[in-house]
Parts: sequence; C-alpha cells; structure tokens
Amino acid sequence: MTGKGISPDVRTFTALIYGLCNANMMVEACSMFNEMAERNVAPNEVTYNVLIEGYCKVGNIARAFELFDEMVKNGLSPDTFTFRPLITGLCSTGRVSEAKEFMDDLQKKHHKLNELCYSALLHGYCKNGRLQDALSASYEMEKEEIHNRGLRPDNVIYTSIINNYGKDGNLKMAMAHWDIMVDEGITPNVVTYTTMINSLFKSGFVEKVKILCQEMLSGGVIPNEITCGCFLDHLTREGNMEEAIKLHKEMLRDFLATTISYNMIIRGFCKLGQIQEARGKGNLQEAFGLWESMLNRDIKPDAIAYNFLIHACCAAGEIGKAFEFHDNMVKRGLKLTRATYAYLMHQRSVRSPPQPPTT
Repeated sequence: MTGKGISPDVRTFTALIYGLCNANMMVEACSMFNEMAERNVAPNEVTYNVLIEGYCKVGNIARAFELFDEMVKNGLSPDTFTFRPLITGLCSTGRVSEAKEFMDDLQKKHHKLNELCYSALLHGYCKNGRLQDALSASYEMEKEEIHNRGLRPDNVIYTSIINNYGKDGNLKMAMAHWDIMVDEGITPNVVTYTTMINSLFKSGFVEKVKILCQEMLSGGVIPNEITCGCFLDHLTREGNMEEAIKLHKEMLRDFLATTISYNMIIRGFCKLGQIQEARGKGNLQEAFGLWESMLNRDIKPDAIAYNFLIHACCAAGEIGKAFEFHDNMVKRGLKLTRATYAYLMHQRSVRSPPQPPTT
C-alpha cells in the first residue's frame, strides 16, 4: 500500500490494530499504534477503544488505563465502549471494588453507563462471592432513573445469584430470586434451570426437581449435558443404576456423554460393588465395560475415573488389574489421590505372600 504511494489513514490503522488485538498480538498492535504517531495519523475514539479492550482481554489493565488517560488528555470522548472493557477487566482480575469506584467516578462526571457496564460489575460481584454487593447493585439498577434507560438485571446475573445461594445451601434465597426473575419477565435459560435443579438435588428436594423439569421441557428449554449430569449424579448416588444406565444411553445417543458422565456411572457401579460384596465382581465388570465404551468413543478417562476403578479393583481383590490401571495412569501423566495410593499399597502388602527371611 505504502509502496504505491498510498498513505494509510486512521480507519486503515484501526482495522489493522483490531485484527491484531483480536488475535491477542498486543506487541504488534502497540507497534502499529506507535507507527500512527510516526506517520502523523491521529488515533480516534475507536482506535483507543480497540486497544483498551485488547489490553483488558490479556489482563494488562494498567496499560489499558494508561491509554484511557491518554485518550482523555488528547480531548477525545470515551463512551460505554471504552468503559465496559475497563470495568470487565478490573472485575476479571478480582478488583471489583476498584471497578465500582471507577463507575461511581464516571457517574459523578455525568458519563452514561449502559446495561453491559452494570452487568460486568454484577458478574464480578457474583464471581467473587459478594452476593450482598451484587444485590445492592441490582437494586440500584432497579431505581426509577435507571429503569427509564432500560437497564435491569438479566438472566445471566440472576443465574449467578441463584447459583451462589445454592452453593451456600441457602435454597430459600435461591428460590426467592428465581421468583423475582420470573416476575421481572426474564425467561430462565438452560443454565438457570440446571443451576436450580442441581441446588434442589443437593438439598434433597427430588419432587421439586421433577416439577421444575416438567416446566423446563414444556417451555421448550432443552437439557444439556450438565443438566443430564445432575440427574445422573443423583441416580448413581442413590444406587439406581438401572435408571442411570437408561439416561446415559440417551446421552450417548444425543452426543451428550462426557468423561464426567462416565465417571458418575463408573462410580455408581464401583460403589454398588463395595456395598453388595457378593455381587462385587459383577458390578466391577459393568464398570470395566463402561471403561471400554469410553475408550472406544475416544472419550479420555481422567484421574477421577482411574481412582474410582483402582479403588474398586482393590476392594474386589483384583490387585493385578488395579496395578494395570495404575501403570496406564502414570504413563498418561495422571496422579492417584493420596487415599487411593495408600489403599493400593496397603492391599498389596496384605495380599503379598510372606518373603523368605534373608540370611
């Protein structure tokens, strides 16, 4: 382009910088930005916004704020496209309080913030477990002057709040915020349903799970592999392996089976084998069959699956098989838990024939 005597303008430079930032090539993007100054091409708001977002994406928040200050110093007007990545960047690095201070400062200077800016802050609070702050910010969004601008919490924010209350075992507050979300006219998505189903299962409210599942399906929300995993986890923990296998076969048919789903089924059979000692080896064979199925489908077992099977092999007296799994695990760079390793070593020492005395 320059070889033909055509000088790139601000739009050309900005487009090139955008491509480099999108590829996380920030050194090259910075070099391109410096070349603009060398060619006396002044960057505009879009140029700065692109670079600021690029630096925030790679976690260099300090450099992003340097560019923000430079932008203002040069008489350019930052907007929500400038503020959002800075707020998100601060929150993603755990600096949520600084993000809130930054937003407060922007509001004092009468800058307009949109829903994405508030959402970034709320997600930051939820990610850091600061539910009360998230709720306070949510209520702030519900104030009249903010609602007039169409700003309100979305289902992602409500899902985060519900999830955090569920993890804390506070099902009452989780369900209360579910009701608030629905009253606001916000439709729960598959993640929201899965979050609530998981919390209900963990609290033992199986009948409520059934009602919620029916509501989910009648609303046209299709369960994903995580939703199915919640049901699979419950069934295997209850020892209902017949229903668990049926569900897992449906997951295989719909390509929803994962290493985690196989782990749950293997764990179920291993646990059942330990409880019902007379049928232990039979259940272990079921687990071996699942193991082969997983390998045949190119689903790679993880350390959890290996630990389940090694522990189960030891319990069933299959020490040789346990060490086969152990050797294969080591080759793949996976590690036993301390408890399983101790159990394996103990079983080997117990079952090993006495050594002849040394002379």
